Amino acid sequence: MDMNIGSVIKKLRMAQGVKQDDLAEYLGISYQEVSKWETGAGLPDITLLPKIAVFFGVRIDELFSISHEDEMERI
Repeated sequence: MDMNIGSVIKKLRMAQGVKQDDLAEYLGISYQEVSKWETGAGLPDITLLPKIAVFFGVRIDELFSISHEDEMERI
């Protein structure tokens, strides 16, 4: 199962025309941390997930790229 949250964050950020700096400022972190997520060098702290979801106007589970096949297998 591929759950690359960083690529989902990048996709949401680019679709909304948001800079890494803007997201980082909202979350109270450095833009370097956002960059690490997006390049796969790190993952966001679990306590940031609700704030990230609110920032982009999505549900927390939408931040995880779970394929339909994996979801159905789990069910």
